[in-house]
Amino acid sequence: MRSALRTSIVTAALAGALLAPAATAIAATAPRPVPSTQAVASSDDNGRYEGRAVYVGNGMVAVLRNEAEGPEAWIRYVGDQWKPGDNYMLHVVGLLTRGQTTAEAYGASFELTKAETAAPVLVVTTKGVAKSYPLPEGKAGQVCSAVKSQNIGAGMSAKLYMSPDGPRAELWGAGEDTVWRLLDRGFPALPESAGIIARIVNPSGAAPGFEWKTQGGGTPLGRTSFPALPKGCKPNYEVKEDRGTDKPAPKPTPTVTVNARPVSEVKPQGGAQTVVVPQGGVAAGAELAAEDTDDSTTVAAGAGLVAIFAGLGVALLARGRRASRNRV
Repeated sequence: MRSALRTSIVTAALAGALLAPAATAIAATAPRPVPSTQAVASSDDNGRYEGRAVYVGNGMVAVLRNEAEGPEAWIRYVGDQWKPGDNYMLHVVGLLTRGQTTAEAYGASFELTKAETAAPVLVVTTKGVAKSYPLPEGKAGQVCSAVKSQNIGAGMSAKLYMSPDGPRAELWGAGEDTVWRLLDRGFPALPESAGIIARIVNPSGAAPGFEWKTQGGGTPLGRTSFPALPKGCKPNYEVKEDRGTDKPAPKPTPTVTVNARPVSEVKPQGGAQTVVVPQGGVAAGAELAAEDTDDSTTVAAGAGLVAIFAGLGVALLARGRRASRNRV
């Protein structure tokens, strides 16, 4: 007993020692933001990411669009050596739309003003100096997006956006002003090399969700839903469930088997009479029969004894009369 107890304590201590460094490493490395490694489509993909590219400082380019999706300002990191005409299809560090009009990245703040009009303007502020960049003219429209914030542990938070383009999740480190990772329908989950779990569940479904786990040990997987689209707004893609098997299967209903034989199969046993009490669901009935103390049973037994004694008495009386005749 003591040996087994010692073995359990030693095993628990070793498990804690092995898990502690992993949890510490994740907590130490997760909050450090780096430019997103999300793969971005090339400019040949039906022009979806093409637009008016303007250099806004601090190694960033704002790609300004105002098509059927509404006004968009894609903030991309291109490096300090970028010049007009160079490739701008690099790392996304922010996106401004009618539903999300502000962002921050690499020491600069961004605001999409007049977003509901046909002539929106991007305002970029760096070290207190603001510059304006008008977007191409478009059509005024309804704000069709919503946002919510979620603490995901290890000093990290997630901003969850929902728009006609689908769910989008920005992962932020504590006290940082840049997006660490950006998830959307095209890139819904972090790779294993990221060191944490963060993914969009049902990215093309009617009710997408967000799951995360940023700490080791027995920390459970966190789950929350994306905000719903405002009334009157519809997604611009086919809605389908990508992970319909997320819900756990229902537990089977337990069945009870009663081991009992019919009365006709019970064979009489020799020797002293005993009462056999079956096990299981019929035990209560057997006990009732074995311990029956009903008054009618007692009366029947007494009547039987009286009849026996009466018969003995008649037999003895007849024997006495025969003996008297023989003497005479």
